[in-house]
Amino acid sequence: MKAWQIGARGAGGDGLAGLRLSERPDPAAGPGEVLVRVIAAGLNYRDLMVLRGLYGSDLPEDRVPLSDGVGVVEEVGAGVSNLVPGDRVIAPHFLTWTGETDYAFAVFAQDVGVTADGWLAERLVLPAAAVLRVPAEIDDDTAASLAVVGATVWHAMVAFGGAARGSLVLTQGTGGVALFALQLGKALGATVAITSSSDAKLERARAMGADWTVNYRARPDWAAALLEQTGGRGADVVVDTLGFAMLGETARATAVNGRIATVGALSGSPRDTASASQGEIIAKNLTIKGIASGSGSMLEQALAVVASAGLRMEIARKFAFEEAPAAFRHLDSGQHMGKVLVRVSG
Repeated sequence: MKAWQIGARGAGGDGLAGLRLSERPDPAAGPGEVLVRVIAAGLNYRDLMVLRGLYGSDLPEDRVPLSDGVGVVEEVGAGVSNLVPGDRVIAPHFLTWTGETDYAFAVFAQDVGVTADGWLAERLVLPAAAVLRVPAEIDDDTAASLAVVGATVWHAMVAFGGAARGSLVLTQGTGGVALFALQLGKALGATVAITSSSDAKLERARAMGADWTVNYRARPDWAAALLEQTGGRGADVVVDTLGFAMLGETARATAVNGRIATVGALSGSPRDTASASQGEIIAKNLTIKGIASGSGSMLEQALAVVASAGLRMEIARKFAFEEAPAAFRHLDSGQHMGKVLVRVSG
C-alpha cells in the first residue's frame, strides 16, 4: 500500500520537506484489531508541529502522520464482535483513553499520527475497542475531520464547561476547534460569541449562527468590545485557543463563576506564562482547566449530536492523496477557514 511518512523532522526549516510517499506491505488485522481502508484524512495544527519536531519526541522517520480520518472496515481480527466489514468508522487519536475519567500520561504512548501510525495511508490497523461506527447521517468530510475537534470541544465545552441551552459560549478564532465549538454550541441551544482578525471570516461565522462577533485586530480590547455587544454579560464558558499570552483579556471576557477551557496557544506558545492577574481570577471565582483532547466516550457523545443535529463540518479545501504536502502548506498559510482534508480513496 501507499503511505506518507514524516521523514526527517524539521527538514527544510518548516518540516514539510521531510514528507515522502512510500510503499509498504499491506497490513493485516491481528487479534482485537480491525483493518480500515482510509477514505479521507483531516489535518490539525498539531500535525504541523509533529513535522517540525515540536510535538512528540524520538519519532521514527517512517511514522505515518495525521490524527483524523474516516474509513471502512475491510477485515476484523480474532475476538472482534462489535464491528463487521463494511462499517464506516473513526477513532479518537488517544486510542487507550476510552472513558471520561481514564486520562493518564500513558495515553500518549498510543497517539494516532504521533506515537502510532496515522491516517495518511491507504490502510490503517486500529484496536477495535477504540473504533466508533459513524452514523449514516454524517458525511465523509465531516467524519474525516471530527475525531480531534469533536473530543476536544466536547471535553472543553460540555464535560467541563457544562454548556447548555441559555449559556453564553466564547470561542476564539476560525480554525477547526473554534468553528466546531460554534456549531456544537448552537446545536445545544447556547448563545455563541466568536473572535477573529478577519471581517470576512466573521461574516461567515454569523452565517453559521454566531450571535456576537468581534474583530480583535480592529479592537485589541476585544473583551470590552464583546461586553459592549452583550450588555455587559461575560461568557459562561470559554473554549480558549489563544493561550496564556492572552489570558488576561480572556478572563476579562468571562463571567463570574465562568469556566475557561484552555486547548491551544495561537497567540503565543504553550511555554507562555499567564497574563491574567490572580486577583481577577479569584474575584470572578473562575475555573481554568487544561484540555488534552478528549476520550472515546466524549467523542461518541459529540458524534451523536452531530448526527441528530445534521451538522456539517466547515471544509476549507480538499486535496488528492498525492497532494498531501500541498495540504500541509495550505494549513500552514493560515488563510483557511475550517478544516483541510486529504481524500485518500473512494
